[in-house]
Amino acid sequence: MRHYLLILFLFLSVHSYAQRVVNVCGEYKYIAPENVSPAEAKSIAVERARLTALANEFGTNVSQTNLTTTHITNGQTTSDIISLGETEVKGDWLGDTKEPQVEVYYEQDRLVIFASVCGKARAIQNAEVELLISILCNGIESERFYNNNRLSVDFKAPIDGYLSIFLRDDNVGIVSCLMPYETEHGKARSIALNTNYTFLSTKDPMYPYREETILVTQKKSEFNTLIFVFSQNPFAMPITEQGEFLPELSVADFQKWLRKNRVKDEQMQVIEKVVEIRSKQ
Repeated sequence: MRHYLLILFLFLSVHSYAQRVVNVCGEYKYIAPENVSPAEAKSIAVERARLTALANEFGTNVSQTNLTTTHITNGQTTSDIISLGETEVKGDWLGDTKEPQVEVYYEQDRLVIFASVCGKARAIQNAEVELLISILCNGIESERFYNNNRLSVDFKAPIDGYLSIFLRDDNVGIVSCLMPYETEHGKARSIALNTNYTFLSTKDPMYPYREETILVTQKKSEFNTLIFVFSQNPFAMPITEQGEFLPELSVADFQKWLRKNRVKDEQMQVIEKVVEIRSKQ
């Protein structure tokens, strides 16, 4: 009888876990402003289609976010603080199950992007760990960069865990691993609780390069996305079939890797921060 109850309990536990991961689809029509490039507009439309799918399945919360942008002009530093009301979905996008479909056309001389997506998602069951992440431009907190400005990241977590940092360039469809570094043998960085870190900088004792990490663009302006992957549990980094660490991979392959890890690990968090890179001040 006890064996039967144990088997039943295990079956219900596995069944309950499987129920938390669902297939969802969503669509979004994005009318791009004149200052938004076609590549950026496609990225925005796809992301909002994902959010629409999550909102339809799990619902939303309303919150407010304060954004700070720092400017240096003639040696004078000024900061602009903008408060934005946000609608936050109650679900978590684990990854695409098929390539997003994007249709581009014009309405009354306005660029329109229609995106449709399908993927795996999960309801947010528990409060996520509050991670403190600051993007630094030349050592000053800002998410706006100019050519050859130095990028670094201040990070702090209230628990022990593991962290990796990626940069997604939607203009070329590539995701690059910024951390762990090449000398860390493809293992996510071990993080100690309540410890202040500065990554992608010579202030990091494990940073193996002589020069700081820099951001560049050949366009007037472009947007890249920094992706922070954090978990209380160790996780495998992207590897080849031969088991070698992959420091760079396509957006589609990155999504597959991320989806596989997030399905296995409910405690894995993914935080995205968009940075703007301008060619001139």
